Amino acid sequence: MSKKLAIDGGIPVRSNQSWSNWPLVNQQEWETEIEPKMRAVYLSASEGLPGTKSQEFSHSYANYTGTKYATFLPHGTDAISAAVSAVLDLDGFGDGGEIITTNYTFVATASAVLDRRCSVAFVDIDSDNFTIDPAALESAVTDRTRAILVVHLGGHPADMFTINQIAQKHGLKVIEDCAQAHGAESNGKKVGSLSDAGAFSFQSSKNLTSGEGGMVTTNDEMTHHLVHAFMNVGREPSGARWEYPRLGWNYRPSEYLAVLLMERLKKLEAQTDIRNANANYLSAELKQIEGIIPPYNSHWVTKHGYHLYMMRYQSEAFGGKSRAEFMRALEAEGIPVSSGYGQPLSQESGMQRVFDQYPHLIRVLPCPNVEQVCSESIWLFQNILLGSQKDMDQIIEAIIKIQGAWS
Repeated sequence: MSKKLAIDGGIPVRSNQSWSNWPLVNQQEWETEIEPKMRAVYLSASEGLPGTKSQEFSHSYANYTGTKYATFLPHGTDAISAAVSAVLDLDGFGDGGEIITTNYTFVATASAVLDRRCSVAFVDIDSDNFTIDPAALESAVTDRTRAILVVHLGGHPADMFTINQIAQKHGLKVIEDCAQAHGAESNGKKVGSLSDAGAFSFQSSKNLTSGEGGMVTTNDEMTHHLVHAFMNVGREPSGARWEYPRLGWNYRPSEYLAVLLMERLKKLEAQTDIRNANANYLSAELKQIEGIIPPYNSHWVTKHGYHLYMMRYQSEAFGGKSRAEFMRALEAEGIPVSSGYGQPLSQESGMQRVFDQYPHLIRVLPCPNVEQVCSESIWLFQNILLGSQKDMDQIIEAIIKIQGAWS
């Protein structure tokens, strides 16, 4: 191995080798599995209503998550909005009360809540697993609080047992944002089945994708009916076409996307197992490198979703070099990484704009763990974890090489 870093003109650890594209596609799968089913939808002249393929995929996804009901929607953001509306029985016109969520998440977690005319309280995370801190959550509860929106960030399930206990104690509803956690399990149960409702995304980067798409899962029949009404202009799941017992909106998805997701769902569990095996191998090796803190798996995690492999970087073990310098060096060695969320969501310009104009809609609790994680995080994306053990060895080799050069 060349000791001279690639960023300084040395030979990269990994060169002329590409990482797995995402989504995984191949000509044979298109010709034998996907194209015939797409063609069948096309020739049926039924690309929308009555939505038989969407219903079929919804049933399959309910079975996969171990829930009684699932409703397919066009986007993950729609799924959060629908779940919030259904769980709290909101019509979208009156004050929906306050929902507590994490300050370390994608913007849609909060924007979907605000869209339903609910206010948001941002709280801190557990510094080990990056999910919402139950103690911080409980200390934020007020008379206005109506629900907790949990985020299984990166694929690590939040502490749902403790969170559900807190919710029961205070009479609150619980919603899971599972956008990054397809296939993840807590104590042997799939996320999306651990609360009043779960919201999933099938956006292009997600571990199960159709470019865009969403799903709401629940075990409660009334919640399912309200999600369906939200999605299908107020109709009941088995109601007549021209009957609208509630006011709803049109969030009906495409039949083509349902067909594509049905095929990709068949591979999700095997792909999740590969990601877990590679992540476990990486973590065992990276634990030996001073200054790199690999992801932590809490005791309740029986399967991680690994949409993200989120490690932390401590510059003092790398000659005082900044995280940005380390990332540039790692990229030069052929290892693609991201710093992730650059700051707490409450500090993003869009959220600040809302706060400046409507201060009653946003409440921010102290978030020191979020701030620390934002300054130290380095992410590998899920497609990297679909590689071989040799690929994982090259990640390890590159980090060791950089540390050797700097220390």
